[in-house]
Amino acid sequence: MSRFLSRAAAIMAAGVLAITLNPAPASAATAPTAVFFQESVWPGGSSGRITVTTGDAAALPNWRVEFDLPAGTAIAHHWNAVLTRSGNHYVVVGASWNASLAPGASTSFGWVATGQGTPQGCLLNAAPCDGRPPARDVRPPSAPTQLRGTTQATTFTLTWTASTDNTAVIGYEIYNNTGTAPIATVTTTSYSMGVPPPMVMSFGVRAVDAAGNRSPFAVLGLGTPPDTTAPSQPTALTLRGPTDGSWTVGWAASTDNQFVAGYEVTLNGTVISLVGNTTAYVPYTGYGTYIVTVRAFDAAGNFSTRAQIGIAVDPPPPPPPGA
Repeated sequence: MSRFLSRAAAIMAAGVLAITLNPAPASAATAPTAVFFQESVWPGGSSGRITVTTGDAAALPNWRVEFDLPAGTAIAHHWNAVLTRSGNHYVVVGASWNASLAPGASTSFGWVATGQGTPQGCLLNAAPCDGRPPARDVRPPSAPTQLRGTTQATTFTLTWTASTDNTAVIGYEIYNNTGTAPIATVTTTSYSMGVPPPMVMSFGVRAVDAAGNRSPFAVLGLGTPPDTTAPSQPTALTLRGPTDGSWTVGWAASTDNQFVAGYEVTLNGTVISLVGNTTAYVPYTGYGTYIVTVRAFDAAGNFSTRAQIGIAVDPPPPPPPGA
């Protein structure tokens, strides 16, 4: 039996699915690019230009280039474009005569700067300037912190400290333990409602970003006793992909006697993310074995039993002799 078949059989016996991936052929179409060239440098200054090219896929109407320049470098004069600046961040759009480019066309704009720094983090119409597709946002925001409730007359107000995110937090979802849908969605860090009835109740607030990633919940209990009960184990794990450099992991929600705050996701024993919904992403790094575990946790730090799923990605078998 070949080494490939022996490995696949051993992995299947261990409960891990084995698959073989064949790399997809690269597309012949070229994406739009914005390429920087530093034309000259002298003591205390420099000049440069960026050439915007549409590639051969489609026209590029209303192109927009943005980048940062390091501290000590600032554009003093520019031409062939409209430039705005905020601190070290520059946004450049086309002038009336070169704002729209046909397929295969190009245009350049240039500048003279104090300092010798070069553009960093360049984006062309929100995609990397080198033509790579924009990276998919797979990172959830951080959990809100310092969730607290105050009562004034007939109003009960939840407030919390804002979450952070690698792109931007677009809002917060507020839940209570009596339902499965949010009672409200807000873009601020507070929410007011009528005073809850005198009963044991928990509230949870989680952050959401533009890609739909959700943070773990910040949880506030009203009249809740000390919590020593762990959530139930997540069930029905699935692993799909890989797509755009990540596997997509999904599962059925856990339950808890008070409130499930979130889920811890690991890949091969390393914690990858903490999420507040029942979907997460783990990185795809090529051929190898991927063991993913998910466990639920509550606000008291009780963890459920881990649920596990795995997959092994083997290179394609060698071609037969003479092929």
